[in-house]
Amino acid sequence: MKANLFKGIQFKVLKAFMLSIFLSAILTIFILFKFLKLAYNVDYNSSGEWANNHLKLTAYIMLVSFVVFVLITTTFFYIFTRKIIYNINDINENINEISKGNFKVDIKVNTKDEIGQIANNINIMSRKLEELIEKDRENEKMKNEMISNISHDIRTPLTSVIGYVEAMKKIDYRDKEASDNCMDIILRKCDELKNLVNDLLEYTSINFKGINIKKEKLSITDLLEQIMIGFIPTLEKSNMSFNIKAPAERIFINGDVNLIVRLFENIINNNIFYGSEGKKLDIEISELNSMASVSIKNYGRKIPKEDIPYIFERFFRSEKSRNSNTGGKGMGLAIAKSIAEVHKGDIKVTSSDAETVFQILLPV
Repeated sequence: MKANLFKGIQFKVLKAFMLSIFLSAILTIFILFKFLKLAYNVDYNSSGEWANNHLKLTAYIMLVSFVVFVLITTTFFYIFTRKIIYNINDINENINEISKGNFKVDIKVNTKDEIGQIANNINIMSRKLEELIEKDRENEKMKNEMISNISHDIRTPLTSVIGYVEAMKKIDYRDKEASDNCMDIILRKCDELKNLVNDLLEYTSINFKGINIKKEKLSITDLLEQIMIGFIPTLEKSNMSFNIKAPAERIFINGDVNLIVRLFENIINNNIFYGSEGKKLDIEISELNSMASVSIKNYGRKIPKEDIPYIFERFFRSEKSRNSNTGGKGMGLAIAKSIAEVHKGDIKVTSSDAETVFQILLPV
């Protein structure tokens, strides 16, 4: 933002310079006539005649007067511009602090000129730098946690595979039942590893735009009804029922059908697994500010308040033991969130003792 002409630093410096000259001229003339009066008893009216009669002395006095004028002007100019100099020094000191890694500096912005704008911009810059560094630290921490979680999730089935392979080496080859049992477990653990790798590849391809999105016109209501039919066996196994509430007029979106199906499947799976205690799922479809809104509500366990900001992070699980019996690998919600964002949408979640609601928003 450009400073106002009459509030800018150039105008302030020019004003200080002109005012210094004006006041210095008046003060120098006053001192000159005081000196002439005291030293030579010359007043204003007779000063011209006296100067003509004492040309050499007059030249010397004028030279001294000029020097006095310059000194007084410099003094006034320093006084009038010292606030500007102080502000510049303050900015310089704070920049030095920033260069040392202290981003908590706060320069006082007490002017509306270019210096004030510079101070304000430096304050904004230091805050953004601090935010970036903090975010970088969080990303580093998350990366370390992710590596640790991946290692744990891969090591567990891999250890089982190794264990059962070693067991098979000790089993009599004629003991078909024991061999088949070991093979079944090995295959199941290999499937776990395969699914984990597939989830990682899918998450990476979606987030880094390595996936081809083929959008088509989709009816949210029709799509969800078809998806829920596929979940009926899982719901019956968990002793759960579901209900879909939708407007009479169908709501359409443009999206990749495979990705949108994966999004809803991941959210519904999560709601069934963690909300089975509530015995039912309520799904409500509506249109909100040019967005298709799908609220999937369960009445099971509450998501801890401290976990809500992180549940869409990859490998985050509210259940911290990472036991395969107490949850998935922490990728489902991260993938769902990524799919929503690729479609210019979003997913929000709220949770209380009474209910947990996942709201999926997609452009109509």
